[in-house]
Formats: sequence, C-alpha cells, structure tokens
Amino acid sequence: MAKKLTFLLFSVCIIMMAPGLTNAQVIHEVKYGDSLGKISKQYKIDKDELAKINGLAKNMGLVLGQALLLPGSTYIVQPGDCKTTCNK
Repeated sequence: MAKKLTFLLFSVCIIMMAPGLTNAQVIHEVKYGDSLGKISKQYKIDKDELAKINGLAKNMGLVLGQALLLPGSTYIVQPGDCKTTCNK
C-alpha cells in the first residue's frame, strides 16, 4: 500500500512540475531490467527526449518503481495489464 501511495505521489509531483507536458498521456513504472534505451524503444520515442522530459542524465540509472512520463505517447490497454495493481 505504501509503495502504491509513494508511486502515486511521485507521479502527481512530476505532472505538476511539468505544466507544459499536457500531451503526456502515459506514465511508465520502471521495472527490473528497464533502461532509458529499452523504454524508448518500447514506446517508440527518442531516448534523449525521454531523459529531458523526466529531468534525467542520458546514462542515468533508473530506480525500481520510478515513474517516467512518456511525451505524446498513447497506449492501448491490453488484456492482463491491470493484473498486478488493480485488485490489491
């Protein structure tokens, strides 16, 4: 519960600190094995733009559970996407 609350608060803070990001529709929660390069390929966005939007150095390591805004991305929910977080 505390982990979910922390993630939610962090996400809200990022959104409030970046008022020009009204097109950011997707927030990605960093999972084990994620990197900026892997995430940028997954969502087909530029790695440098992803780093800039989130205030990260290009080669900065990510933290498990970290929330990343994905600029101008859209994502269609797939069956099973909600399994790990919705019914807890």
